[in-house]
Amino acid sequence: MLLRCAAIEYARRARRVKLLAFHPGTTDTPLSAPFRKNVPPDRLFTPAYVADRLLAIMEHAEADGELDFVDWAGEAVAW
Repeated sequence: MLLRCAAIEYARRARRVKLLAFHPGTTDTPLSAPFRKNVPPDRLFTPAYVADRLLAIMEHAEADGELDFVDWAGEAVAW
């Protein structure tokens, strides 16, 4: 709800803005250590890979005043 409200407020002030909520997938960090054994190797991402994916998504995002929730592949995630 916070992000949706922020998107509405930003759109009122600056039409050429884009807010993104980003799901990085399971990233190989100490935080995900307890869950790694259940994650297929092709779904356990390095922090560098996740950062590259986020940059690519941001570069191609349309500044339409809307909020999008996307995953590491740029696919929409249902709220």
